[in-house]
Amino acid sequence: MGSSINGKHQYLAGISANILSISYGCVYGWTSASYVYLQDESNHFTTCRLTKVQLGWVTAAIFPGSLLGAIFYGWLADKIGRKRCLLFSALPMLVHWFIIPFAHSPFQLSVARLLAGSTGGCCFTVIPIYITELAHDRLRSTLGTFLALGLAVGMLIINILGYFFHYITVAWIMVAIPLVFIVLFFFSPESPQYLAQHNMKKAERSLRHYRGISSYGDTNEEFQQELRKLCKPEQPIQVKEKAGTAQLSWQDFTHPKARKAYLIGLGLVLANQLTGCLAMLNYVTLIFKEAGSNISPMLSTVIVSIMQVLGTYASTLFVERAGRKTLLLISTSGICLGECAMASYYYLTTEGYDTNKFTWIPIASFSVILISGTCGVMSIVFPVIAEITPPKIRSIVVRVHMTTMFLLATVLVKLFPFLSESLGIDGTIFLYAGFSFLLTLFITIFVPETKGKTIEAIQDIL
Repeated sequence: MGSSINGKHQYLAGISANILSISYGCVYGWTSASYVYLQDESNHFTTCRLTKVQLGWVTAAIFPGSLLGAIFYGWLADKIGRKRCLLFSALPMLVHWFIIPFAHSPFQLSVARLLAGSTGGCCFTVIPIYITELAHDRLRSTLGTFLALGLAVGMLIINILGYFFHYITVAWIMVAIPLVFIVLFFFSPESPQYLAQHNMKKAERSLRHYRGISSYGDTNEEFQQELRKLCKPEQPIQVKEKAGTAQLSWQDFTHPKARKAYLIGLGLVLANQLTGCLAMLNYVTLIFKEAGSNISPMLSTVIVSIMQVLGTYASTLFVERAGRKTLLLISTSGICLGECAMASYYYLTTEGYDTNKFTWIPIASFSVILISGTCGVMSIVFPVIAEITPPKIRSIVVRVHMTTMFLLATVLVKLFPFLSESLGIDGTIFLYAGFSFLLTLFITIFVPETKGKTIEAIQDIL
């Protein structure tokens, strides 16, 4: 196939699968987009307006749900398949949007977000595995960035709708997205690699579909090589059809390459969280308020969302040209510089210096942080983790990494107000800048470049 590869069906599968991540992005940004209404005395909650503590719990409820979802759906994907698992995970998302219009307390909102969070756990755990297993080497990383792009598009959609409509109206509109996902994704075949564990004929049909080969006479050597990789060389197809999932042993996890892949993956998870991008995204309003920005809180979230989409889209364009490692290095170093500029502004302001002429710095530096983050640590981390992990243990290791990520997210989101109170917002952001610098060094030394390499070649260089 080479340069003549037909990627149409792979792109369609990547887009349709990530309609679910768009819905999760809407959930992620919902509290920020609904902030004005949730703080309004005239809302229909029995507690009237939500206090900051209640709003904090509603905001953070998504992360325990994501943690549980990563564990449960990671297990379910191995039992019933990636496709059916993703379709099933859309149901809690639908329930979430149906609960919101009828919720009369912060507890009910928190339950709704807990359910939607479980779908997010599925997105981060199952979608990267599904894409890695169906994608051609040339398209794997581009398709892998669709997850982060879907999240960014979802946050932009919810912030634009929240700017114009009441949050109850927005919830009814949002019901459409998981329904569209179910209808479109239903027609995508299961991944060839998962099917190969159970039935090689179905695996071959799936591989033909994703490579755009309709006739059995149209195959070439490259396709045949891919097909042979699905079936162990020493194991004939007839035997493979009867075989179940390969048995795992402790040695599969303790092999030097597996250990190295796990530690690199853990470092990438830390880069995703400890650089501070995601924690600060939940407190955009607070950050701009502390800066004395003249831009309204709702408009500032829309601007930030646009920046996030632009940065993520840039990563989809350049991930195959610049390489994964290069973009990750640009990402962490850009975040570090942006955070140093922002923290310096806050420090000088709190020290009594006249910074009235520089009130543009927070939004400019935050834009640098967000664009840098979305073109690397918030988008490329997930496909790279799936690429470097040995296929036999990929599902379990990705599940562990996503569980770790959501645990960290829960802690960091809840800690941010306390850190900004004790260290000051300048000290908190300087702390994130320090982590960003250290993680830049980590990526430089330990993370391999996976651009243009097959899964087998990546395993060889570990």
